[in-house]
Amino acid sequence: MKMRTIVSASAALGLLAAASAANAAVTVQMPLVADDLNGATLGAHGQVMLEDFDAISNANTAFVGNEVTTTPNPISNSAPPPYSGGVVVGGASVPVDDTDYASVQGGNTSTFTALGGYALTSFSFYLGSPDTYNKVVFNFLGGGSQTFTGSSIWGGNPPGNGDRTLGYRVYYDFGGAKVKSISFSSTADAFEFDGLAGSLGVVPEPGTWALMILGFGGAGAMLRRRKAVFA
Repeated sequence: MKMRTIVSASAALGLLAAASAANAAVTVQMPLVADDLNGATLGAHGQVMLEDFDAISNANTAFVGNEVTTTPNPISNSAPPPYSGGVVVGGASVPVDDTDYASVQGGNTSTFTALGGYALTSFSFYLGSPDTYNKVVFNFLGGGSQTFTGSSIWGGNPPGNGDRTLGYRVYYDFGGAKVKSISFSSTADAFEFDGLAGSLGVVPEPGTWALMILGFGGAGAMLRRRKAVFA
């Protein structure tokens, strides 16, 4: 009996994870927020800054990929996201983000991950010079993924032609799903962004889920026995 209960708990755990992934749907929240590099609108969306590649790096998340530093010249070998609150340097035609940022070169991938017992419950990032050759993949907790390519990353408007004057914070609604990691890739140079933000939720470890399910099963068995006694 005990073995059957444990097997049932494991199966239920797998079904819960599969159902969560199957029902997941990430959507872009419109309209986009222009020039919100530092996240002035985060609070209204229940989010906080998680990684700004400078002073903020949340202990429960990690970014693996190419980071561009602003010393000595932020655009000597790359093109930082445009930002009206930034500076004009190195021959740039518009003010640019003069802080550290991420730059995914053609053929490469960078990944942002929720660590340990955490998962992302919402996400936003500051996208500069939107290009159609960029790609973002949301990897759900429990399996499955959802891919946004080209203009679908920011909702399709503007069309995305690498316009150096455009910089937006793009918000994503997970529809109640949880995301374990997000990957950024590009087929050409380059995919520049900054200010990764969002909200984090605690995810019970598999052993905790199993104990909870076993507890529910045990409670149900006790109720059945009590009904049998009083019948």
